[in-house]
Amino acid sequence: MEKGTLDILAEAISDVGSWQWWYTVKDMFQMEFRDVELYDTSTPEKGPHSSTIAVRFFDNSFAVFLDNREEESGKKWYDRFYDDEIPLIQVEPYELVFDDVDYAKKVLDGFKNRISMKDFEGIGTLSSAKHILAAKCEGVGFIVGGDVIKVVGKNGEYAEEEIESLAKQWWEYWRNYWRCRKTKDAYEEDWVCEVTIPVNPDDSKGEYCEEGSDSE
Repeated sequence: MEKGTLDILAEAISDVGSWQWWYTVKDMFQMEFRDVELYDTSTPEKGPHSSTIAVRFFDNSFAVFLDNREEESGKKWYDRFYDDEIPLIQVEPYELVFDDVDYAKKVLDGFKNRISMKDFEGIGTLSSAKHILAAKCEGVGFIVGGDVIKVVGKNGEYAEEEIESLAKQWWEYWRNYWRCRKTKDAYEEDWVCEVTIPVNPDDSKGEYCEEGSDSE
């Protein structure tokens, strides 16, 4: 995938999204996220439209999880997370970045514990990777990568050109949500829209109507 597409995807995930799960098999490492601002076309018109997606890395894939925790006995947090024993982990806003080695090194240096989950051998792994995804998330972090990235949702794999289109559709839905909020045409309450509050009517995301107004 091109860097511009990955930047759009990073913003769609990290605005208010959460890390939901991880999984690895053979030469694939998967990171799963929810509340992603890509328009889900399968839901009703006035229902919530954020997506749950998996970002999969193939071929020379690697992963390292990061934390500042003291050594503890018992089951590790990442194993409890895998087994759905702890809740979603919120991604820190806009602290999730693709294909930026300098940012990945900064994330790596920000934590004292490096837990190699798959074939991570330090800075050399980052320097030679074709694709990298690094993020900070509520006191922990991760860096994953590989030669190939695929993005998958409940309807299958996203084509690269779909990502920008679905991001634009989500923001159009968001504008309509806020235009209609607290009117007779109100949409079903959507947590992702509610926490993404309009601030500036001249914002690049587009104009919106003040709460309860019928004007454009």
